[in-house]
Amino acid sequence: MRILLIEDDEVLLGVLRQSLTSQHYVVDTVQDGQSGWEYAQSTSYDLILTDVGLPGLDGITLCQRLRAEGYTIPILLITAKDASSDRIRGLDAGADDYLTKPLDLAELQARLRALLRRGEVSATTVLQVGELHLDPRSCEVKYANKSLKLTPKEYSLLEVFMRNPARVFSRGQLIEHLWTFDDPPLEESVKAHIKGLRQKLKAAGAVDLIENVYGLGYRLREAGEKTTGKEDQEVLAVSQSPTSVIPSSSIEQEFQQGMAQLWQQYQGLMVQRLQALQTAAEAINQGTLTQELSQSARGAAHKLAGVLGMFEKEAGTLLAREIEDILSLDAALPPAQAQQFLDLVHKLSEMLNLEELSLSLPTETPRLLLIDSDLNLGRELQELAQSCDRSWQQVATLELGKTWLQSHSVDLVVLATDAARQQEDSLMLLADLASRTPPISALVLAAVDSLLDRVAVARAGGRGFLHKPVAAVQVWEMAKQLLQVTQPLTVNVLVVDDDPVFLAALRPMLEPWGIRMTALDNPLRFWEVLRSVVPDLLILDVDMPEVNGMELCQAVRIDPDWQGLPILFLTARSDRATIQQVFTIGADDYVSKPVVAAELLTRITNRLERTRLLQNLSGKDHLTGLPNQPHSSRDLELFIQKSQDADMSMNNSFCLAVFTIIQLQQINIQYGHAVGHQVLQQWGRLFQSYFRGGEVLGYWGNGEFVVGMLGLTKLEASDRLEQFLTTLRQQVFTAQDNRRFQISFSFGIAEYPADGSTLQSLFQFASVKSQK
Repeated sequence: MRILLIEDDEVLLGVLRQSLTSQHYVVDTVQDGQSGWEYAQSTSYDLILTDVGLPGLDGITLCQRLRAEGYTIPILLITAKDASSDRIRGLDAGADDYLTKPLDLAELQARLRALLRRGEVSATTVLQVGELHLDPRSCEVKYANKSLKLTPKEYSLLEVFMRNPARVFSRGQLIEHLWTFDDPPLEESVKAHIKGLRQKLKAAGAVDLIENVYGLGYRLREAGEKTTGKEDQEVLAVSQSPTSVIPSSSIEQEFQQGMAQLWQQYQGLMVQRLQALQTAAEAINQGTLTQELSQSARGAAHKLAGVLGMFEKEAGTLLAREIEDILSLDAALPPAQAQQFLDLVHKLSEMLNLEELSLSLPTETPRLLLIDSDLNLGRELQELAQSCDRSWQQVATLELGKTWLQSHSVDLVVLATDAARQQEDSLMLLADLASRTPPISALVLAAVDSLLDRVAVARAGGRGFLHKPVAAVQVWEMAKQLLQVTQPLTVNVLVVDDDPVFLAALRPMLEPWGIRMTALDNPLRFWEVLRSVVPDLLILDVDMPEVNGMELCQAVRIDPDWQGLPILFLTARSDRATIQQVFTIGADDYVSKPVVAAELLTRITNRLERTRLLQNLSGKDHLTGLPNQPHSSRDLELFIQKSQDADMSMNNSFCLAVFTIIQLQQINIQYGHAVGHQVLQQWGRLFQSYFRGGEVLGYWGNGEFVVGMLGLTKLEASDRLEQFLTTLRQQVFTAQDNRRFQISFSFGIAEYPADGSTLQSLFQFASVKSQK
């Protein structure tokens, strides 16, 4: 049951809140009558408990206004005045009952239960449905005289159902009844609590008592009502959702280690923020607190509240939020709040126990890996990469490289193969990198230059080949080309937050899952970075200087090129007004700070999957699962453009392979379209399983499959495709009458720029030159 508590005495407010929540009531609290009026208008309450002597709008006037507007919510008045005239005024105003201070909490609970029972015809205070009993006085639940141990939310859910037997409650209605404004849940939370309640009822013998009403919500089935056996389907669907993120032990360990390192790294910045609070505390003691100092301290508290919980310092988050709330007042702090502020800053300082360290700016984990013992090459590559805000990690041996890759995410690997005995191990590593999701590009620096070595590297999934000795500039130029090729194929997330510590803390949450994060702490550079990164998803903080996250969201939504970009908000605010506002301006989702890794990953995954689904509907062929002609053509045109832009000293080749199933129409006529579809589906699976090294695939209709390969000559491409052609020729299909048959197909390769300078000319050349 949901109660609105209006009391301006903080001590009494806390006592009443504790007493009510101990009885499993859901309690929203405000400290003035005007806020109480607004809360009562915005949601449905089962009862209002209000003081009479409130600032602004007093309790009796509030009661009169509610009754004048037609609200029939039970109202219980409390006051320090015990004169009969006051009791009469309150009851005449529409109150249902009256209590004077000091309150007897047991009497208060009894009066609440009496008011909540009004409208019910029952000879007992115990709620009963069949063999299920719930006693609101003792909060005890029994089924067939067997006690059930329920969580507070499970108890509240069951009470709502039992007070309204057979009534259907939607998830939204249950949220209104059982959750506060300060604790807004997801609808998935309702499902989880319903599931837990069902399991406990089932364990006690009450099977299928809570029913799913399809498309509407949930209800409590009355005694003797038949069951359908379908009640758990929706809950099971949630528990089996493939988008649920459960970090493996290795990823969890990596995350914990990364967070511990970040805490050490950013202690200096934490000290700086704590000093802003201590400076404000000193100014309060001296009576010299200015608005500028107050705003600075409030900003520091806001950032500490958003970060500390991520470092498993939830108590620090709570203290910082209290400090921020105190400083949110525009007026000078009254003595009580000033003392509270001083106490909170002292507690926060003691809890963090930070040592003053020199401020160190965030440094990114290297995203480029060099496996080579040549230190001079590594040093030169590091200097070249700095101009692009990149950095290298160098290891001397293949085994060290494998070890480093187990706990780090990279965009590119440069592998030196100096020893012949390491050839097999090197090829295995290349195949592993190419098979990852997303694939990791690899550039091989070979001591021996032979055609067989090049073909072996290409077959294993290598994306580049250079013969040593080689200059660092040449390695870096090819590395940049490979990074440009693979970037559109990765999941890119742009995060805009003015707190560099928060940005750095997010990175170890996302990168172990293959999500490439671009961090931006200056919102004024947003549009520039947005265009250069081209993210798949945008994450914005609400509160930022100069330009806030909501303004950035609005700017994105009115731009025709970016208005479809998924946007997720991260905010330390949890009030309903902020949440409603972010959705109103176009946000797709929001996550409250401090961020929980599993929740953030789930939200990102769900949003990206929905976006991909919409893209797939328009960009993929539904039979083969491959990109269709318009979609794959855009990616192939990008490959051609990259070949045009490549330095002449580099390998700027691009090959287009065309595979055409001959007489596909005759197969449909002779064996039926179902068999023709089976052929296309099988070919689609073969193409997707064989080509995993960054190639562009496409199905252009009429039995035409295309493969775009960047960085390979026609000879190298032919060698790359030799085994695949053999696999295609070996495919045997079965018709509906059990006749077995094989299909004929033609195959051709065109190389840019020798055989054509446009995609259309390359396609024509490959089609004309194709052979069976």
